[in-house]
Amino acid sequence: MPNSLRLRAALPFCAALLVSSLVSILAMPDAMAGPWTKKSGDYYVKVGESAYQASAFRTPEGFLVTGVDYFSATTYLYGEVGVLEGMHLQTYVPLTYARNRFGTQSYTDFGPGDMNVAIQVSPLQLSVPTALRLEAKLPLYGRPSGDLTPARGDEQVDLTLWLSAGGGFHDLGIYFYADIGYQYRSAWTLNETEVGDFSDGFVTMAQVGYNLFDTATVALTSSAVFPLSDDLISKSYLTVGPSIFFPITDRIALEADGYFTPFSRNSAAGWAVGLGVSVRSPD
Repeated sequence: MPNSLRLRAALPFCAALLVSSLVSILAMPDAMAGPWTKKSGDYYVKVGESAYQASAFRTPEGFLVTGVDYFSATTYLYGEVGVLEGMHLQTYVPLTYARNRFGTQSYTDFGPGDMNVAIQVSPLQLSVPTALRLEAKLPLYGRPSGDLTPARGDEQVDLTLWLSAGGGFHDLGIYFYADIGYQYRSAWTLNETEVGDFSDGFVTMAQVGYNLFDTATVALTSSAVFPLSDDLISKSYLTVGPSIFFPITDRIALEADGYFTPFSRNSAAGWAVGLGVSVRSPD
């Protein structure tokens, strides 16, 4: 078989493997802390379900590979709790079902994914809310049982330092924030296995929201990952999507969100939807 044909035949297979490593990365909830650090004793807890579907993958050269059939469903717990004035802790714990399908054959996996833990501080008293956040991604899984079984992540520890700033116009019911961070992609694992030489990079997240009829809050969120070097394994992507926060009581709310991927490299071109219930401390 000519080399070009071998390459074409291998692309969907490689795509499925790399798409599957996005499970817990792209399942993260949109409602992150932003610059508004919780006061001591305040809290926000969300239980949610998200579904992710990908039928295409973009290669390191930028070519779109179709014919990928990947699906994941993630149940997660996300929480923030104020521990001191100007400091809070937050965490994200996912439980994921993932499936790769090749024609009539399906390969599935189920279990915990990448847990995130973070500490956020707001040490500066500025005219706009600001915060620093140190976040660690901890893989709670091992290698897949077979080459075609979907992976639940990249199996290594990431450390990300975020700078967050935002604000709003109370009279207009508008708020906004932007986060930018540096992500250190280590070779550390929790089970002493070898992993790829991933590139460090910059990560961003931005959100703008509007209070609709003094009841629900609708928002548009975008997130992105930009590695520092172009290689064959480090992912880069941009996601954009809407969300809605609908209070049921002064403490309980329904939340829904979704996004699609207008740009990707070494990464899936997919979409996701999510639904959750949150509980927060009274205002």
